[in-house]
Order: sequence, then structure tokens, then C-alpha cells
Amino acid sequence: MKEFAKYIGVIVMLIGVAFFVIPFFMGTTNNTNLIFGLLLVVEGMLGHIYVNNMKKGSIISNILWAIILLFVPFTVFFLFKKAAYTEEELIAYN
Repeated sequence: MKEFAKYIGVIVMLIGVAFFVIPFFMGTTNNTNLIFGLLLVVEGMLGHIYVNNMKKGSIISNILWAIILLFVPFTVFFLFKKAAYTEEELIAYN
């Protein structure tokens, strides 16, 4: 689970790419698919940066990340960050 948690952002990005590719090959591309795909790709990229940032972060930085990532994806990425790194690893980095 620990190795999987580090790559959750990449998985979200790949789901976003699937939102682009599948409708393209089916010939049913519309703006809704493009918006959801773009949102998932950007959220995955930012989430990957957040999860793999080894700094523990303060309350203010977590609030800023919550605003940037939107609140629901932030809680998902926050939980995966907790699963990816132990407290000893975070303390050793900080």
C-alpha cells in the first residue's frame, strides 16, 4: 500500500487521460469529457506534487493546498500521503 500511495497522483492523471482517449476513439468527444479529463489531469499532477512533498507542512500550508486541490481531492491525497510516509521518514527529512 505504501508504494501505491506514492503514485496516486499519476493514477488520477491516467484516469484523466482515459477521459480524453476513450471518447476520441468512440467518436463522441464533447466539451464535458474534455473538461473532466483536464480537471483530472491537473488534479493528478498537483496531487502527485503534494503527496511526494516530504515536508510535513503547517496548518496554513495545508489550507492552501486544500484550496488549490479543492477540498474533496485534498482529503484523498492527504490520506494517501499519510499512508505513503511514516512519521520517522518525515522527521528525518525535516
